[in-house]
Amino acid sequence: MEQEGEGILIIRTFKNVDGFPNRMGTTTVYLTHNDFPRSLSSMSKGELEVLSKLSPYGKDNSYLGWKVPLELHNGNVYALVFWKGALLKLEDVPQRLNKKYYDKYRGKYRQEYEWTILKKYILREIEYLDKKFKRELRNKKEGEQS
Repeated sequence: MEQEGEGILIIRTFKNVDGFPNRMGTTTVYLTHNDFPRSLSSMSKGELEVLSKLSPYGKDNSYLGWKVPLELHNGNVYALVFWKGALLKLEDVPQRLNKKYYDKYRGKYRQEYEWTILKKYILREIEYLDKKFKRELRNKKEGEQS
C-alpha cells in the first residue's frame, strides 16, 4: 500500500510466509529533501527499483530528491518527532539534538540545547491537550445530566 502526501511517501510491505498473510512487515518512510524531487510517475522502472532499495542504514540514503530517514517494523509502536525538516524516532532525539539551539529571529545561539527546547514544547503541548480533553469530558457530562 502506498500513501503519498506533501513531500512524504509511505510504503508498507507485507511478506507472506508459507501462504499465510502476514501483517508483520516494514513501513518505509520517504521524504523529499529538496524542493524539486522527481515525481514517482515520471521515474523509470529501474529508477523505482533503486529508490525501493534505499535504506536508512546505508551510507547513501537519498536518490533523485527522495530521502529514506527511517524504517519502522509493523507491530511496534513508535513516537515520531518532526524537527527542522527531519523525522526522528523519539527515543533517538536526545542523541541527535545535542547542539545549542540557534534562534533565527535573534540571529544567535541560545544557552539551551535543541533537545531542551523540544522537550519543553512537547510537555506544554501535552498539558494543553490534556486540559482540552478534560474540558470536553466535563462539557459532555454536563450535557448528559441536563
